[in-house]
Amino acid sequence: MRTIYLVNAGNDLSMASIANDYSFPPLNILALGTWIKHRLPGFEVVCRDSGIAGFSAIQAEICQMKPWLVGVGVLATSYHTALKIAEVAKLSGAYTVLGNDQAANLSQNILRVRPYIDFVVGGEYGELPFELLIRKLAYDEGEFDSIDTLTFRDESGDVAGFNYLKGKDLLKITAYPFPETQRRKGALDIFPIVDRTLYPRHMWLQYLDNYMASFAHLHGDDPPSGITTMNRIRGCSRANENIKCKHCDMILDVSFSSPSIFWEDVRRAHQEVDAEVFYEVCDSLTSFPKHLARLVDAKPTDLDVDPKFFIYGQALDIVRNADLPELLSKLGVFKMNVGLESGCDITLKDMKGPKDSADINYEALKRLKAMGIHVYGSFVLGTDLETTATLRETTNFIKKIIDEDLISDVEAQPILPLPNNYFGKRLFAETEVHDTASDWPIDIDSVSREYVDRYSGVSYDQCVEAVNEIRQHASSKNKNFGSGVSKRSNYAV
Repeated sequence: MRTIYLVNAGNDLSMASIANDYSFPPLNILALGTWIKHRLPGFEVVCRDSGIAGFSAIQAEICQMKPWLVGVGVLATSYHTALKIAEVAKLSGAYTVLGNDQAANLSQNILRVRPYIDFVVGGEYGELPFELLIRKLAYDEGEFDSIDTLTFRDESGDVAGFNYLKGKDLLKITAYPFPETQRRKGALDIFPIVDRTLYPRHMWLQYLDNYMASFAHLHGDDPPSGITTMNRIRGCSRANENIKCKHCDMILDVSFSSPSIFWEDVRRAHQEVDAEVFYEVCDSLTSFPKHLARLVDAKPTDLDVDPKFFIYGQALDIVRNADLPELLSKLGVFKMNVGLESGCDITLKDMKGPKDSADINYEALKRLKAMGIHVYGSFVLGTDLETTATLRETTNFIKKIIDEDLISDVEAQPILPLPNNYFGKRLFAETEVHDTASDWPIDIDSVSREYVDRYSGVSYDQCVEAVNEIRQHASSKNKNFGSGVSKRSNYAV
């Protein structure tokens, strides 16, 4: 039986951690593995997370198993680990496939300069193109160029297929050739509930240990028996309102599972891995109050678990919808990841638009605290309008909300331009810091430094100093902190 080995690339060793690193399992690998098990049952599927197992263990297992195909999920912060895994896989005789955001954005360049990468499958919904690729490789069904979001080399060795800038509309759920995907409500029901047993039990225990090491204090005398990730709602209202955050390079395509499938996912996760805490990784769950109300109304009375949800949301949604905090509480939301971005109106409005403000951020935090919902807040420093004064205003704002216990975890780092967000497009068009004939810089801090020093009113080093001040203050107040898209060597704490 042919083996398909799917692995999430853990962060590159040089990268600083985020506040919840390796506390929750990457769902993309499980989703792909489950889809293949359902659609192609003749293959053995193995799923791993190198962030838990470590690169050496993944390397040894690939060399021992010699899988037929190795698929690697990759982000900007894990790119070089992903390349190392792919290189090991190719030397072991496997087909090699990259997926996820970073790979999709740079797929053409990756195949031009990385001969040990055979294919890149574009996201956001990579399950079907991945299946079609496997069918082509295993059974010679179809043609590579008929797989819309696949980047490959043609018979002459030239790179062909999907190009993100020209074809990103192909990544939307409505491009999927199923009747259910032609309307967004219920579209995600085409994806089976993930088989969480595809990750070994010891990995789930390690996720729980990691989670408890950072967040046990949030649960008092009632610690959870297990944690998991789920993704039954996708998208963000900012894309529809044309106020998409400048540093966001995601498509933010809106789609939903039915409430019944949402709750069945919860039920199954508790049965398989004892999950009681659920990280619903929708881009912005607070964008969809009507759907939240449907979920609350449809909550089964016979669940064997009282689920607690950790979600992404927006301060603006909380303030302009007075009923939302209570609705979140009824759903079971106990923690919310909020992109606060700045404590200064000048930089905040430039990043997010005229409807946001520092006062709205502050008011949202107070409303969430009143409902007993903890906040994981993230901040971005060194954007175009940043000055010494705005940087100080944001730093003081963060220290204030820490002192007032309005935030449980803080994430702060200098801006990282990515290939297809506002900052990346500007930098890469005007400089040679990112060679467009290549795939991704060896040192991503150099990209951040180049942008801040070139376009901002402060220096990159000033941003790092501010981050260190924030981290030290958070540490003094026993708050979790992180700076996930820059090097750990920048930070003293």
